[in-house]
Amino acid sequence: MSRPVIILGGGGHARVLAELLVGGGTPVLGYTAPEDGGALAPGVGWLGDDRRLADYPPERGGLVNGIGSVGDTAARRRLFDRLRGQGYTFPLLCHPSAMRSPSAECGQGCQLMAGAILQAGARLGDNVLLNSRALVEHGCRIGRHTHIASGAVVCGDCEIGEGCHIGAGAVLIQGLRVGNGAIIAAGAVVTQNVKPMTLVAGVPAEVKRQWTQ
Repeated sequence: MSRPVIILGGGGHARVLAELLVGGGTPVLGYTAPEDGGALAPGVGWLGDDRRLADYPPERGGLVNGIGSVGDTAARRRLFDRLRGQGYTFPLLCHPSAMRSPSAECGQGCQLMAGAILQAGARLGDNVLLNSRALVEHGCRIGRHTHIASGAVVCGDCEIGEGCHIGAGAVLIQGLRVGNGAIIAAGAVVTQNVKPMTLVAGVPAEVKRQWTQ
């Protein structure tokens, strides 16, 4: 039997993960969140806020990052890095309908959701979220904490930095480089490299905003 896990967060993404875990037979001890949002799935109730993790040391099981993102991925990153530093582990989650090439590599805590495709030689860093029906083609390199949102297409040999958000339905043509912290808006078609800490949107995508870390 799989090691038991606790889900971090009580929102929509956490609910999807809870159903995936329960359906796959993984024991779920519950979830942590600032307040009780009701059961995420049968038997997956609220444990309390993150302070309750003190009652569940790393040797008792793993953690699942249930924090989603709609642009800024910092909350996912901070939570993962803090708890990894305390010795907790985050298992790889792969929905039964996701397709992962045998030659693809996934870091700790990666999540491949329903219908996601990860092609030959692609590599995901720690805590990458490949959401429903997202496609990462051959040879791509996706940095830690990046979220490839639902239906996004990353064509072959792209390199995406850490902490990026690739919006729902966005398309990146082959061989592009996207810098750390960049945000690709939903539905954008990206045909040129994107600098770090830059928001691009539109068809073709254009720079809308830049900022410093």
